[in-house]
Amino acid sequence: MDNKTAGIQQACKAVRCIQALRSLPTSKDATPSYPPISSIPRTSPERLAQASPDNDPSSPSNAQTYLYLAYGSNLAAETFLGVRGIRPLSKVNVSAPAFDLTFDLPGIPYREPCFANVTPRKHLPDPPKPPQRPPQFPPPPTPSDVSNEKTGLVFPSLPPRAPTWPKGLIGVVYEVTPEDYATIIRTEGGGAGYLDVQTPVVALPAPIAVPEKPPIPELPRPFLAHTLYQPRLPDAPPDDETNTNDGPDGPDKPPKKKWWFKFVAPVRRPEPDYAQASARYLKLITDGAAEHALPDDYQAYLHRLQAYTITQHRQEVGKWLFTLLWLPLFFLVMNFSRVFADKDGRVPRWLGITMVVMMNLMWISYDAVFVKLFGDGERTVEDDDDDNDRSGRVTAGSRGSRWLQLEGGMLDEKNRLLSDW
Repeated sequence: MDNKTAGIQQACKAVRCIQALRSLPTSKDATPSYPPISSIPRTSPERLAQASPDNDPSSPSNAQTYLYLAYGSNLAAETFLGVRGIRPLSKVNVSAPAFDLTFDLPGIPYREPCFANVTPRKHLPDPPKPPQRPPQFPPPPTPSDVSNEKTGLVFPSLPPRAPTWPKGLIGVVYEVTPEDYATIIRTEGGGAGYLDVQTPVVALPAPIAVPEKPPIPELPRPFLAHTLYQPRLPDAPPDDETNTNDGPDGPDKPPKKKWWFKFVAPVRRPEPDYAQASARYLKLITDGAAEHALPDDYQAYLHRLQAYTITQHRQEVGKWLFTLLWLPLFFLVMNFSRVFADKDGRVPRWLGITMVVMMNLMWISYDAVFVKLFGDGERTVEDDDDDNDRSGRVTAGSRGSRWLQLEGGMLDEKNRLLSDW
């Protein structure tokens, strides 16, 4: 009897141990090691006033912190606070009217085709004017329109257009210490990929709430914030064929015309708006925008961005081959940048050139071999028809032939209708 009782007790202990193990938090449910975004206070007006563009840049500033404008994956706490280990002192949502958000910074084909970047706005829109006349409603449908709807005629629709955002860049300005700002520079390529620039920004009002003591509304004043930006270099001007005194390459020849310039210049894709960011990268941006309660219409725009998706088996094969070939070297160089970076987070010049040359060679191998054998690694391929070329993209000839067939059918229909008269 005692043996049975002891066995039952052992079984109960085993059940309790299993239940305790099941109750332990998994890696997905584990509490993150970084504080939530909601714990970061709003930047004080006094600190923003210290960064006013009206201040004399030659005068010594009392500010001992940096104001850093984040617009990409650094919006997400998972990246900025978790991966990079930054601890912001304060933050404020801002609008940067001088820039637009783009995704033209080349990354790794098939895995991370591009990353977020900013580009200067070429034309700032005029402020909206009040309407002079009441709005006009569209005219009612004509009988012919109704008859067309009843007959079920389907007319060709225009191809889907990429979502646009005409209101400038929306982001978050973090107030960080000099040590944390050096960490940002170091983890963003050590100055080899981005340039540190200052841009005027305007603080956005806090989310709608009912404060205990409503402040007196004031006009927002712009202030300067640091941000990271990679300019898109223009093409080198072609050589003048009529000039016969050019001679061989020499020290007086412009660097852009030398054969080695394309290896040391930043990677430049032919179509800056062609590549699509990965779903993982876009999720970090949308999650960060929700965490900071950025404007709803801007969040809706971010959710409309289409992510790069592999739709062909050969693209999946190319992804793993490209990863095995280049990703170890990529991580090795990135680790070197963290080791050799100085106290400001910037890498030596030789290491910066090495990183740029590696990125150029990586994309040269993609253009010369991978895109021809394994398909498009920058943009989602909607179908896998025989009309598509080996790279997975729809060629201009196939698009033109389809349109000519459609247009030819429409012309035949018009001729038959005219013959009835």
